[in-house]
Amino acid sequence: MGAVREDPGLGLDPWDDPERRKALVQEALERGDRGVLVAGMEAFVKRRGRKGDHVDRMTVEAFLFFLQREGRRWPKLEPGDLKAFLRELLTKGNPLAPSPRPYQERSLIRVVAALRLFARFLDWAGVGWPEGLEWPDRPGEPARVDLALPEEDYERLLKAIPTFPVAHHRPFLQALIPFLGETGLDYRETIGLWRQDYRGESLLVRGRRAREVPLSPEAREALEEWLPIRDYLASLHPIPYPHLFLRTSEGPERGKPWSLGALVPLVRALFKHAGLDHVGNKPLALRYRAVRRLIGRGYPKEKVAYFVGIKRVAQGWE
Repeated sequence: MGAVREDPGLGLDPWDDPERRKALVQEALERGDRGVLVAGMEAFVKRRGRKGDHVDRMTVEAFLFFLQREGRRWPKLEPGDLKAFLRELLTKGNPLAPSPRPYQERSLIRVVAALRLFARFLDWAGVGWPEGLEWPDRPGEPARVDLALPEEDYERLLKAIPTFPVAHHRPFLQALIPFLGETGLDYRETIGLWRQDYRGESLLVRGRRAREVPLSPEAREALEEWLPIRDYLASLHPIPYPHLFLRTSEGPERGKPWSLGALVPLVRALFKHAGLDHVGNKPLALRYRAVRRLIGRGYPKEKVAYFVGIKRVAQGWE
């Protein structure tokens, strides 16, 4: 692969000269020089105050290799070339990997983001993205039926709470698991809730995906039973913490907000205690169980995606 050298006369980085930049990229595309193109993309990223990312480099190199292997010449590409590349990732894996393994569907979110970064780099270079090259429709991670925690496993999880070995965590788990399994909030959103965000029949979620989420009778019952314990825990501190969920741990952490570092292993331990350690993505399994419940309560899929905070709900839930 070619290297990009500074202008010997002026000592300038060629990526800072629009005309030189365009010529470099056009020549690299004609030669199929992936090294120059990746170096240019990293220069583009650096000038926006970011660092280069391994996934971006790996994805763009694999896409350019795929095009060369298929006999494509930039910019004369077929409309479905990008989608064909994504299909190969799903079925076979990265064509440049020593031992390719198929990608998971949700990994394509990151792949498409890397390719869109490459498209922005080409615009910056004055070359542009090929006309007619089709992007996938709504790339993202859909809520899939097969990822939801089966109802019998969910009931098994609830029944395991009263015998959980760490007794002082049982009241918290009796509130947390029904809450997650009914609302679909992720861990970070859950531990960031304040007591005042609970509004009886609904819940106000703040932050990047601010929204109001309806609460099922099961979620309300779990929260109502938790609130007296929560208020007692808050009273242990001179200035009570405002969070909805406070730690039930023994010692100085008692009554303080939960952190991800403390919450994640606790939920894992409960799954293991219930004999459900085989469940791979435990927060996702609970979130998609909530999707099933919300659809069962009659909400349209678009509303369910909004409540849960995901891009969309895939087919197959009806």
